[in-house]
Amino acid sequence: MEKVLIDNTSPSYKPLHLIVPTQYYDPETFQVNHLVGLFLAKGWNVTVIAPAPSYPSASVLGDCTSAAFRHHRLRICRFPTLKRNGSVLFAVINSLLFAIIGSFLAIYYALRNPRAHVFAVQYSPFTCIVPAWAAAFFLNKKASLWIFDLWPQSISALLARSSAAKFAYAAIEACVSFVYSSFTNFFVSSPSFMIAPLVHRLKKVELLYSWEPSHILPRLSCDSPDMGFPIRVISIGNLGAAHDLDLLEEFLLYTASRNFSCVFVGGGSGMSRLQKFCTSYELHHVNFHGFLPKADCLRLCSLADLSIVPFRHSEVSDTICYRFVSSLSVATPLISFGNNAVSELVRSCSCGFILDRSQRPDFQASDDGCVSESLSVMVDIIQSQLACIRSTYRDSAFALFESRFSETSAESVLHRFFVDT
Repeated sequence: MEKVLIDNTSPSYKPLHLIVPTQYYDPETFQVNHLVGLFLAKGWNVTVIAPAPSYPSASVLGDCTSAAFRHHRLRICRFPTLKRNGSVLFAVINSLLFAIIGSFLAIYYALRNPRAHVFAVQYSPFTCIVPAWAAAFFLNKKASLWIFDLWPQSISALLARSSAAKFAYAAIEACVSFVYSSFTNFFVSSPSFMIAPLVHRLKKVELLYSWEPSHILPRLSCDSPDMGFPIRVISIGNLGAAHDLDLLEEFLLYTASRNFSCVFVGGGSGMSRLQKFCTSYELHHVNFHGFLPKADCLRLCSLADLSIVPFRHSEVSDTICYRFVSSLSVATPLISFGNNAVSELVRSCSCGFILDRSQRPDFQASDDGCVSESLSVMVDIIQSQLACIRSTYRDSAFALFESRFSETSAESVLHRFFVDT
């Protein structure tokens, strides 16, 4: 167990205390990092309960005792975890370990701090909020929940349509509903979550977008862009079942001869498939960088003309994803796939392009150059409006970031929470 510089406040002043049990924490890149930073800035004492960092690699990421993780009002309690090796079994064991050990630690620190409030961020799996629930349920603590993944919808695709699967779905839904009943405040990260059955029945639900601290990073010049220079497109983040890989492959195949340069940062099963596809079709304009530190990701993204958000349309993936917010934070316009929450924002704020599967025939990776009309038109527009993309679209992207996804916007949403707590 590791403790990092406990607070040293005046005896006459007793600030509020926040307990944040989270399965992922700095140096891993998750929104909970910014949430903790915001509470620290507001004068709260914060205790973070988290396993040793190992996402997304199999080794511990960096020195978690360095000055970068120290704050006079921050305590970080770490406990051992299994190293990630891609095994589903190891992932399940780590999730169970966090739920069990994290629950004991959350209750322990809640007992030590009678005025503490508990705040959980719900990613997948759903067990990541069990420690926060334990403190709220057994000690009657005030607890808040920020929902990033809908459960049990997140696993609906994994369940067959048998009677046993329906029973399992109903059982998980009942468990989620029971756990939610112990929380007092709810925040959702996407407007589409508001109409989800379990969320719709909750009280005190507010929309709290992800946010990103603004970054002063290099930007492409908008004066007389060199049309001979490749149009730079980037994807930051993992790729998997939630992404429209068929449409992404078609995009890469079509842009091979259209003076595009495409970069992918991250991993996941979808990334492996994409690498094999590019090797098979000899797509030399596509480069894969694997996992990179966040600062490097943002630097590459700031130098790109466009950032791809390739989600397929579904109830589960209709989220305001982290890659979208990060792209806006460095004023990079977007290419969004499908008809979803991100596409609606891109469309309404004129900060990118929409590539909709509903407007195209089924993808066939053939040698006859068959390509959808919508993709062809979009690429033509990008090439003809490159100067506008590097100026007006960038300005629109950053304007959207400042209005909805900046730290100032998050503070305004959480203001009532700070006042009422």
